[in-house]
Amino acid sequence: MERLQSMLRAYNITHEEDFLVAPWSKQYCEDSFPKYWELVYSILKPLNKDNRILEVGSGLGDITAILCYLDFTNIIAFEKDEQICHIAQRRLKDMFNRENIVYNEKFPNRQNYSSDVLVLVNCAYADVAKSKEEYLSLLKEYYICAGKPQYYLMEVIDSSYTKTDKEFPEYIRLNYDEVRNLFPCSTIMSWETYKYPINRKSKTLYLIIKD
Repeated sequence: MERLQSMLRAYNITHEEDFLVAPWSKQYCEDSFPKYWELVYSILKPLNKDNRILEVGSGLGDITAILCYLDFTNIIAFEKDEQICHIAQRRLKDMFNRENIVYNEKFPNRQNYSSDVLVLVNCAYADVAKSKEEYLSLLKEYYICAGKPQYYLMEVIDSSYTKTDKEFPEYIRLNYDEVRNLFPCSTIMSWETYKYPINRKSKTLYLIIKD
């Protein structure tokens, strides 16, 4: 993990212009990386590298870099912002010589996919739904359109975050029971990744394993 962190940190420091379109990725210039990033690395590392990975909302490729570094052979990622997508493509090419991974498309799209691992981290917020019911339905739709994979890594705003916030409204804040009800026939593990007021909001990473 430390080797990849050093690689990403060095690349980011020499490409600070990338943060003009994705300022949240500045955190990958710091000595300590976000907790969710380290958790995702630890969860993915022992998995079979032939597993088919589908990532929703790649951003600049901070999580996608983990997949490339760990030598997963079958990766497809979607990023709806064209400029951010092109930067992610360039970064993965520069660091790992990997191409044809990140696509400038929204997800779900008109295709159905067969994947073993679905990754949805740091991307599903208020702009994707207008109510709790719609938000929960979308999270399930991601899973269905990804082919009902064995593993679903999903990070969401936690319901313990009670501050009035237009960017992270109450209807996208979830608790464990709501996730459990969404995936009743699964083993579910969870980790707190951000905690308000230490952080700007409270977030939880869920690992949903199909039984």
